[in-house]
Amino acid sequence: MKAPVTVKQDDPILINVMFKQNFNLGMISNEPVGSENPKKDLVEVQCLPIYSILLALNRTTVDYFSLDVEGHELEVLQTIPWDKVNITTLSVEFLHGKSGKEGLKSLMKSKGYKVYKTIRYESGLNN
Repeated sequence: MKAPVTVKQDDPILINVMFKQNFNLGMISNEPVGSENPKKDLVEVQCLPIYSILLALNRTTVDYFSLDVEGHELEVLQTIPWDKVNITTLSVEFLHGKSGKEGLKSLMKSKGYKVYKTIRYESGLNN
């Protein structure tokens, strides 16, 4: 399922979406915000770019960033202004994304990063 909302790095806005809670497999729902009868497993949440959070914390360096957003990793990484932040180490899930591992590697290589290790377990963990 494609997320209904995409925030680009230059959008300084806060967006509300409906989030489907499902233990560790939650995701943004297509249910519109403000629905009269939202499903019980939905909750309204606010979304904003990671860079906005870093600015609010007065930080531009992140020692470790783990990203697992069920197939939207590339889109999230594309919102980061890499010339303004320093993320030392990342682990990024690659299992569900359309571009797969190679698409993520290509983007990160273009930003000066390299893969040190790929982790893949039969249980489904893929970073």
